[in-house]
Amino acid sequence: MPLVHSEKIEESSTLLLWKLTETETELHESLGSLYNLDDLETISHPQKKREWLASRILIKILVEKFGFNYEGTHKDEHGKAFLVNNASHISITHTFDYVAAVINASAPVGIDMEKIDLKLQRTSGKFLSSPEFEHANNHLAKLCMYWCAKEAIYKLYGKKKISFKNSIYIQPFDKSQPIVEGILSDDDEDLKVHSRIHVRWFEDYCLAVSV
Repeated sequence: MPLVHSEKIEESSTLLLWKLTETETELHESLGSLYNLDDLETISHPQKKREWLASRILIKILVEKFGFNYEGTHKDEHGKAFLVNNASHISITHTFDYVAAVINASAPVGIDMEKIDLKLQRTSGKFLSSPEFEHANNHLAKLCMYWCAKEAIYKLYGKKKISFKNSIYIQPFDKSQPIVEGILSDDDEDLKVHSRIHVRWFEDYCLAVSV
């Protein structure tokens, strides 16, 4: 898997982005069979299997960079991946031919990556508030940034039943901004999460990391 990008995010998180070129068999051989593969057995689609395997290889690399042993991953009741016998926080994303992962030893992180797609114009009313919708002005790159930023902070928080439209607000931004500000509100918990969301572009792909 060719490394496309590696970066320290605010000295607390480490990001890796790879282009997925291997076959499922090659990925199996690279990851090995010593780790819990229960989640993999529930996946039937060949591409989804490749993405799962590749993302775990990335997480393994990141964990070992921090000097820990990788013992696999599980998912919590909200579907968020966590490390076995390791308190570090992780987040994973994959889209088309790319797989990315981020790790933070002490605090939650969230990551998302999306390719610019016309469907964002058709669905923007479902995930943008009125001010956000007006600010985006149906511009595809801005819509993609909004979606990625909201997905990233949603994954940082790690709990379900959060409305992208009503509970996550991204402050106005320029497309060239490397950092945008986001606020997630959970009224049930009487809680607000403020996040700096780092945005990177790779051709037509937007990647966002929420810290």
